[in-house]
Amino acid sequence: MSTIKLRRSGIAGKVPTTTQLDLGEVALNTYDGRLYIKKSVNSVESIVGIYGMPTTEETITVDAFTGDGSTTQYTLSRIPKADQYAYVSLNGVRQHITEYSLNGNVLTFNEAPEVDDVIEIRIHDVTPNHVVVRDYQKYVYTANDATIFDGADDNSLTLEYDVGFVEVYVNGSRLVDGSDFTATDGSSITIAESVTGTVEIVSLSRASFVDSQGGIPLTDSSALLPTAATPQVADTFHKLKYRTAKYIIQMTSGTDYHATEVLLIHDGTNVYMTEYGSMFTNVSLGDIDADISGNVVRLLVSPTSINTTVKTQRITVTV
Repeated sequence: MSTIKLRRSGIAGKVPTTTQLDLGEVALNTYDGRLYIKKSVNSVESIVGIYGMPTTEETITVDAFTGDGSTTQYTLSRIPKADQYAYVSLNGVRQHITEYSLNGNVLTFNEAPEVDDVIEIRIHDVTPNHVVVRDYQKYVYTANDATIFDGADDNSLTLEYDVGFVEVYVNGSRLVDGSDFTATDGSSITIAESVTGTVEIVSLSRASFVDSQGGIPLTDSSALLPTAATPQVADTFHKLKYRTAKYIIQMTSGTDYHATEVLLIHDGTNVYMTEYGSMFTNVSLGDIDADISGNVVRLLVSPTSINTTVKTQRITVTV
């Protein structure tokens, strides 16, 4: 089974040229999180950027050039969302929009700026600052009669995934989660039968909300805990990525409800936590604990009743 990959660049502000893309081909800037396509109108080709919904964070890109008396076209470092997002000045004097035209990331003056004229183009843009999507990641292991896959793969990438957002392929055949393999800790995969050949593990993208002041992931999770009294995993995060976490926890069993907050920190081996602000409508629905399993910090809940639903919101701080 082959993976389709788009033409891509990880350089901030990098825009493909019309010679690099065919009509209908899509390119991706993985740093800016933007897609680009090539269009052709009356045999005139240009690059068009595809943007998400605007939010509140504004960025400004400045392109500076020096006139030579003959050049009228100047290539910008990014595509303005629209003409009104580009501000053009010559020698510090703002130019009226009728003095130039924009086509993709190419600005064309009606008349060539004079020799040594200082040209400045400021592109105002808005970028998403409330939603972050974790990168799609693929891990490849060469197996020889193995059942457990974790740690570094053949490309020295350390396995990491969100529980419930992972696919496993053995020699091109997709396995069934729960029947053919188990993936419960975020850092290892156990396949039911020993494997020889190529194992491909795909960690799928998952959206999370971020705090605009610090880019702190705010992640939701939900788990149905089928048994009572025993510690069960309600949420996990990677210990090498995050040091501190704050949880808002809601437990539901029938018409009984329980809410509490937990603040925890770890040193790579042990987890230290405090619980506060607990309240419930009738009786306590469970006890909260946490530990480390492999490279994963686990939030554990021991319900007082069977089939207790535990929902969490987690704010994490990086290592």
